[in-house]
Amino acid sequence: MGYTSSCLVRLVVLAMIISCNLAPTTAISCTEAIEYLMPCQTFLFGWSGITAPCCQGAQSLAIASLSDRKSVCQCLKQAALSLNVNLDNAKQLPALCKISLPFEIRPDIDCNA
Repeated sequence: MGYTSSCLVRLVVLAMIISCNLAPTTAISCTEAIEYLMPCQTFLFGWSGITAPCCQGAQSLAIASLSDRKSVCQCLKQAALSLNVNLDNAKQLPALCKISLPFEIRPDIDCNA
């Protein structure tokens, strides 16, 4: 199994573990949130530049998560910290994909605020 494949497997397993901790009433599951960002994995790990499929997934996630940003925030925060995501790239993602967020992406974000 290649390095990229093993990262993909880790992302999916982590999403499944995290989604078990979410309340069943969430509008979007943690697994779904991570699936939206799968095309961004090479960018988020710092292996390549931003791609159109990445931006499409991120834009779709931004729309899909409007009703439940707190749960999605907690999910992605845990995933980013567990998987050692390139923070500089994660911070750049919204601007590069023309997504307006009412908060800054950072590791110490308060998802309840």
